[in-house]
Amino acid sequence: MAKRFRCPHCSNIESAEQSPDRPLSVTCSKCQQRFRIPKLDGPGRVQTSYHQKLVNQQIQKEVEVSRTESEKEKLDRIVRERRFGDYDILDELGKGGMGVVFKAFHRHLKRIVALKVVLPDLDDKETMLKRFKREAELHARLDHPNVVRVYDSGEIDGVHYFAMNFIQGTQLSRLMGSPEFTVRHRVDVARQIAEALDHAHGHGVVHRDIKPDNIIVEKGWVATLVDFGIAKPTDMSGRENITRQGLAIGTPHYMAPEQFRTQLGEVGPRSDVYSLGAVLYHALRGSPPFEADTAHKVLIAAATQDPPSLRGEKTPSLEPISDDLWAVVQKAMRKKPEERYASAREFADDLRRLNDGAEVHARPLSGRERLRRRIAKNERNIGVYLTIAATVAPLLLCILLGVALGATTAGFATLLSGAVAGMAAVVVAAWSFLVKPAQARARFAPKATGALPEEIGATADEV
Repeated sequence: MAKRFRCPHCSNIESAEQSPDRPLSVTCSKCQQRFRIPKLDGPGRVQTSYHQKLVNQQIQKEVEVSRTESEKEKLDRIVRERRFGDYDILDELGKGGMGVVFKAFHRHLKRIVALKVVLPDLDDKETMLKRFKREAELHARLDHPNVVRVYDSGEIDGVHYFAMNFIQGTQLSRLMGSPEFTVRHRVDVARQIAEALDHAHGHGVVHRDIKPDNIIVEKGWVATLVDFGIAKPTDMSGRENITRQGLAIGTPHYMAPEQFRTQLGEVGPRSDVYSLGAVLYHALRGSPPFEADTAHKVLIAAATQDPPSLRGEKTPSLEPISDDLWAVVQKAMRKKPEERYASAREFADDLRRLNDGAEVHARPLSGRERLRRRIAKNERNIGVYLTIAATVAPLLLCILLGVALGATTAGFATLLSGAVAGMAAVVVAAWSFLVKPAQARARFAPKATGALPEEIGATADEV
């Protein structure tokens, strides 16, 4: 008895008789595609290889959705029960593309930590899990006061995590416009991060995502580098590359040109130097070095243009930007890696010299300018010495004149009183001329003080 079957390719209705022995192959009269009719006692669904592929894809999708929902339930349970293994969850600090960070209390060690766990709904979870584990591994290599530390890592109930020291501070991005954030503080924060990068590079780790959000500033203007989520080891021998070829990794406003233009060279320690230079530029100017309405345009500008000059500009704290400081930023942000500072250590040393009022390597001084700066730096001592000389010399001259001319006691007294009056005028003139106001001296070695604003809340590792 003939039955009606729908073609799985074009939905046309065809009539055919089922065989009790074997499936039949039928050609559709409309689309001329072949499809299979099951035998009489078989399942009632029309089978084709195309249809089977769709069925398999749907089954796989349902399995993945089921697994994802299960992991979501685990994360929801962690948040709901406020407990994860030995950790008590206190608060959620932040969420990014790869993980969520909680403020937590480790019951056995009795301390507050930042707990980072993998997000359950990642598109490419296998790759992200590898990257997450690598982040914990690279973190564990480092032990520096300006780098966040990893205490623990592992897996609890199928959820991967690692725990770091909790940093009570503020993201650098939120301090940019603060009037208490002086030039000296901005330079010193960059110097601390440069030293942290030098430590990381020395242990074979390139951060690749230096930006204001990944720098936490604590009270006392102590800076800490966080989030090694896209860091890579410099020694890749025997390791799997989990970054796709040609994929730009980083934050566009602070990425070194070689991070998206591979013909300029390999991404390495000097790439981090460029990014930190761009962060310092942002801190001084109040905005990134290159701005556009799309990330692609930002990258084009970074690859083809020089950043706007900071010469003669003022910081958000209304302080002038010296030529030396601008020269240091320029050297760190050179387009070609070989023209930048050779290492983060050299960058840090120049930043330290800058705050000490010494000559920086990024801008060698002429002999005249070097002498002028030395006088400006030691002007008070020079003023004292010249004043003493201006005082003693007339006295000696007076005595010699009196002896040579055989002056009487009264005449000598008159001569001496005139010399003393002249000396007083010389002392006043020398002191007022040589000892400049403190504002002028601050141009070379600013001594501004300040404290981290209290009203800004605590934060931690932004992922």
